[in-house]
Amino acid sequence: MHIKITKSLVLSGQLHSLETIPETLFPEGEYLANLTPDGKIEVINTKPIKALFSFSQFREKISQGDFIVVEA
Repeated sequence: MHIKITKSLVLSGQLHSLETIPETLFPEGEYLANLTPDGKIEVINTKPIKALFSFSQFREKISQGDFIVVEA
């Protein structure tokens, strides 16, 4: 799925190795988002950096207008 972040956000990030890294800037723009096998939604900033959200966290970001689903 593709989402649009409507305003720059600082989110907790992870590297592909699942190593937590300091908060990462996700500038306004479009991003790829995937459903993970453990039921989370990952928003990918760059190939190695992503942010993970539960469905409720993702839904909250959409209701606040921070995320817009561009393509499912």
